[in-house]
Order: sequence, then C-alpha cells, then structure tokens
Amino acid sequence: MVTRHFVHSRVFADLIKKHDVTFVFPEPGYKRMGDVEVGQLDLCGADYTHLTVHQGRQRLWKPLFQIDQLRWRPGRQWKLVRWVYIDAIGPKAAALYRVASLPGVFALVRRFFERKLADRPYYDLDALLDQYQPDALIHPCVLEGVYINDLIEAASKRSIPFVTIMNSWDNPSTKRAMVGTPDWLLVWGEQTKRHAVEYVGMRPERAIKFGAAQFDLFRSRATISRTEFCGEHNIDPVLPVLLYAGSSKESDEFGHLRAIEDAIDAGRVPKMAVVYRPHPWGGGGMGGERLLDHPWRHVYVENSMRGYLEAVKAGHKGKTLPSYERTHDLLCSVDALVSPLSTIIVEGALHGKPVACFLPTEEQSANHFQRTVSLIHFEDMYRMPEFLKANGSDELISTLGELMSLVGDDSFSERLKEVSRFFVESFDRPYSERLCEFVESVALPTQDARASLQAAI
Repeated sequence: MVTRHFVHSRVFADLIKKHDVTFVFPEPGYKRMGDVEVGQLDLCGADYTHLTVHQGRQRLWKPLFQIDQLRWRPGRQWKLVRWVYIDAIGPKAAALYRVASLPGVFALVRRFFERKLADRPYYDLDALLDQYQPDALIHPCVLEGVYINDLIEAASKRSIPFVTIMNSWDNPSTKRAMVGTPDWLLVWGEQTKRHAVEYVGMRPERAIKFGAAQFDLFRSRATISRTEFCGEHNIDPVLPVLLYAGSSKESDEFGHLRAIEDAIDAGRVPKMAVVYRPHPWGGGGMGGERLLDHPWRHVYVENSMRGYLEAVKAGHKGKTLPSYERTHDLLCSVDALVSPLSTIIVEGALHGKPVACFLPTEEQSANHFQRTVSLIHFEDMYRMPEFLKANGSDELISTLGELMSLVGDDSFSERLKEVSRFFVESFDRPYSERLCEFVESVALPTQDARASLQAAI
C-alpha cells in the first residue's frame, strides 16, 4: 500500500533529480511486501537496497507500544482506542498489559523493555547508516511498521533529521504504533495536524499540513469522459450515476444494493444507475461472493474491480490495489457517492461530488464497523452538514433522495471542496516539488538556510 501511494505516485521524483536518493525495502520475500517486485518499480532513476527486519526487536517494540496504549488517558477517543487494542490482543494478554500499564508499574516495564532492546542491537541498520551517511531519513508509512521505532531511535542518536509521512487520515488517531516521535510528521490537513499533536505527541510546529501524496493526481484531468465511462458499463448517460463505494467494515453491502434497487423500482428515489465498487480488501462486505451472480436491474459492477470480485467468489479474499488514476476517472464520471465509511468519501468530496456516510448501525454482526464507527476521524466528518449521514438502513433511502437533489448544484460543490480542506489541505504546487524543498530545508546544515527554504515553502 505504501509503495502504491508513494512510489507509484512518483512524489520523490524532484528529490531524486536534485539529490542522491536511495530507497530501502525489506529483504526479498518478506511477507509485508506482498507481490511487489522491487526490481520492477519505477524509482525515477534512484538506487535501492534491502534491509533485514530485526524480528527480535519487533517482538519487543510491539508489546511496549500496546501496553502504552492501555494506559489510562482522559477522553472518549482514548477509551475507544483502549478497547480496540483490548479486542485485538485478546482477554488474557489484555489483563496482563493493563496491570503493566498502571502508573508506576509502567515506568518499570518501560525500563525492562529498553534494557532488552539494548541487548539486541540492530547491526544491519547501523551498517546501513554508516554506509550511506544520510543527511535526512524519510519514512512514508501508516505510523507503524517494521522499521519506524528503530528509525526514530537511530535518527535521534545520530542527529539525523527524520521525516515521517502519514499514509491515511486515521493514522495519527488510530493506527499509530510508534513508541517515540519523529522530528517531523507530514500530515494531510488540519484534522490530522490536531490528531498528531494530541495522540502522537508531536509539537504543533513539527506537524506540517502537506496534503495527501496519492491524491496529488486529482489535480489532473480525467483520462476518460463521463460518456466513455458510461459506455464501458452500458449505462444510459442521461441517467444520474450514484457510486456505492464499499468499505472494509464487514457490512451487508449486497443487501444495501438490493434495498436501493427496490427503492428505485418503487419510485422512492429518482431513477438512477448505481455503480458498485468494492473496497480493495473489503471482500464485497458480508457475503460478497453473491454480488456477481445476482440479476441486477440498476446496479453495475465497476469494471476494474470485477477481477477482484471473481477472486472473492472463488474464496480468495486478499487485497487488490487499483490505480488512483482509475479512482480519479471514476469519481470524475459519477454524480454522487454513498459509502459505509471508507476514505473514498473524502476523495469524492475533494472532487466536489455530493457524498453520504451510511452507518448500518443495526448490523451488530459487522464487528469491524461497530468498532470503528465512533472513532474521531469519522466524528469530525459527521459534524459537517455538507457530509450527509444516514443512520441505519431506514434512513438510507431518504438520504439518497436528498443526496441526488444536490447533483448539479455548483455552489454546494464548491462549498464541499472547501470544507474538505479540513481533511486534506490543497496546494497549487505539486507534492513532489514541495517535498523536495521541505527535505532540503530540514537537511541543510545551517539554521539560516533552513529558515530561508521553509519561508519559501
């Protein structure tokens, strides 16, 4: 995923043109690399190397972080985060870790883990840094991973500026698995800047609003027209097109689509075409294997994801990573969007398309949805009137009527784009160009040179 968002998007291209850049990947065959063939990646002419993952240190960083997360902190979000980790690690480990997280006890536990880490030096990382003598370290990630804690520690010891780039809007508030903090954190916008300060512990001036690397291509024109998109899917281009974007939340997306079709036939919502796009690793929701064989009347499966649904039908519920160019073409071609909580809601809003958050709260078996529906990165969106919200299936149909009534309202579209900047800051200049200048500003040796470049940015 990180390779898709930061390598395929070529956001390091300007840095590579001007400076000596080396990419570092886990050793060949490492499980987190999936089917990525490093030798086949377009690295814009940069060199690459591999770094073995220190499994022994990983087994120490992980429980130390989880114990830290179970420490009591005031606020509803922290309570939700504690329960997310309790659910993830199981009741026996949770009971032990909660004791370890108690005031006074945690200080002793932390010292114990620090001694254990000191007894397991990361010789390969030290050798890598000795070899390259970097002026800066850049780590795009979800704020967790196999290197991040060791990089924070090594960069601090060696006084190397360490720049971390977040991958998605929930990273600072929910996905963070860092024991310490980097020197700099590039966040999406105002929301994640606040979350970086409150939940990561970043100093405000070190959490920089920088936009989303993978959304930079949204500034470009679509590669196909709406008419061509409709032709691909045998949709009458006269009809308004609603995108139902699936999520990873395990809800009954098949049932939702059937309810929308019945409402179209009954005249409860305007006549429309519904394009269904499954989440890249959501499996089509609960019972997603039913989706391809159903005789849909108004629903059209988005072409680029048919192969993924064929795999789901065959019993293979892995990941697929469609290109962001295709996502951009899709969002430019549809008229409105509804989703049971996926990042594509923000992406649709960035395109100025009316969007609706669908919360199937009555589906108690959708465990992932029930765990995440109240997390704070979603709560900020619920509070904005420009983002419509349907609480439960009973509200879905009435909300869709309101949603489709906003299609073609240019003033609403512009307002939606503006409020979306709270989540993803927009810039006139390309991400790659700004990233190069920022890294130069933190890597240059003199404070005057840094101040001059940061002022220019």
